[in-house]
Amino acid sequence: MVATALVGSHAPTRTVCKANFTAQARLVPAVVRTTPLMATFSSRACGRVVCQAVNVNAAASAAEKVSYETMVVLRPDLTDEQRDSELAKFEAFLQKSGAEEIQVTIRGRQRLAYPIKTFADGIYVLYTYDADPQVVAPVQKLLSTPTAGAELNVLRHMTFRI
Repeated sequence: MVATALVGSHAPTRTVCKANFTAQARLVPAVVRTTPLMATFSSRACGRVVCQAVNVNAAASAAEKVSYETMVVLRPDLTDEQRDSELAKFEAFLQKSGAEEIQVTIRGRQRLAYPIKTFADGIYVLYTYDADPQVVAPVQKLLSTPTAGAELNVLRHMTFRI
């Protein structure tokens, strides 16, 4: 038999869950309202249906690495040592997060389309790496929240899945 459960709290999706039922157990409709979890049904000898939540995203994403590009625009008045320090911190963070095949391309100083924090130019740096999808949120948080002493070093950043 097949039981249908709604999965997801924001946008419910329809997921088909297979259930092993004995002759004593009856099919009980279930609506699961949790974030990315899938309902797994099993039967007991007493005829009760037990619903167990299984995290689907953890198993699926553990096997897959996805390619990402992160473009970072740094202040143009940074010295080479300050620039290299910022790049080394970000690269160390990527390695600690489990990213692989990290390639850094410093594209140099380029004119911005519009002034950002009174700067008309910026130093463009492109990172290309393979990582789990869970790495993207911490990367965005790291680049969005400045650390002490580096408040204005990153003017803009953007991460793309390729």
